[in-house]
Amino acid sequence: MVLNIDDLKLINKIDQHGMLAELERFPGQLREARQLGSGLKLPADYKKINKILICGMGGSAIVGDLLLGYLKLESDLPVLVNRDSRLPAFVDNRTLVFLVTYSGNTRETLYNYRDARAKKAKIIAVTSGGKMLNEAERKKIPYVKVRADGLPRASIGLLFFPVLNVLQRLGIIPDKQRDIQETLQVITRLSRQWGRYSRVKQNRAKSLALSLFGKIPVLYGATSMMDGICRRWKGMFNENTKLFSSYNTFPEITHNEIECWQSLTPLHKSFKVIILQDTLPYPEDKKRLALSVRLIEKYIGKTETAVPVGTSVLARVFSMIYLGDLVSIYLALLYATDPSLMPNIDYIKKHL
Repeated sequence: MVLNIDDLKLINKIDQHGMLAELERFPGQLREARQLGSGLKLPADYKKINKILICGMGGSAIVGDLLLGYLKLESDLPVLVNRDSRLPAFVDNRTLVFLVTYSGNTRETLYNYRDARAKKAKIIAVTSGGKMLNEAERKKIPYVKVRADGLPRASIGLLFFPVLNVLQRLGIIPDKQRDIQETLQVITRLSRQWGRYSRVKQNRAKSLALSLFGKIPVLYGATSMMDGICRRWKGMFNENTKLFSSYNTFPEITHNEIECWQSLTPLHKSFKVIILQDTLPYPEDKKRLALSVRLIEKYIGKTETAVPVGTSVLARVFSMIYLGDLVSIYLALLYATDPSLMPNIDYIKKHL
């Protein structure tokens, strides 16, 4: 029997650590975060860069993935993401390295800090404290300090906007204040439409969660620029819902993965495909997506669609992030799972 996701007492009983309430306060987090990093004093030679590397793990690293997709058609400089203890060989004194670690104690990111200093890279830290903050203060490395009273995965606004604002200050991207303002307006409106007090029939986040109950979510981004958003959805299904998930993007899917569906007959009922929509620039892209959906539905039944809200790319990105986060939490509640607890991750951290 599926639990009643409109039952507020039930929600509060399962979500004992208040993850849903944290997300309902997301508009306030964005208002707080919108100016973070905008007044950061940077050495003059920080403008003498030719590439950008964003280092982090988990909820911190997703900042880089989102920026990579968001700035793909705007930045003249390559933007890359590092999810490893070691830095790529190309890092040098003309590389701008963002070290994003919410706790300030992420081992891999601290190793990146050591390597970045050895390579004389231009370093900027984004953190709430810990060893990273201590090192930044001790070595006079530019840093943005964010508040430390949340979970990394629920603090995406606090981690994203400092990096965006620094890139604006350096002139790498144009001013984004108008887009940021629209993003705040969109997320504020969606927090009412998708929050706990909005019932299933009017609530896309709840209805999508219900359609995923008992299924393995497979996320397909309509373009490669949706890669970061797909990864975010997958991560939230993993961490909040404790559910396996996978993702890929078009057009790559139609060159390989589309073939796999015809051979999964015994498992078909286990999967649910969600298409994360994006603007498709060419008629062939629209036709490719439509043909793919037709084939997938032939094998596994109806797909679901997630549609971005807003005019600017930034608003559309954050509307999709917000939807995915809420869906993962509602789905966790349907499984009677507290989305805040992460015993396996905590176990590994404890024994390292």
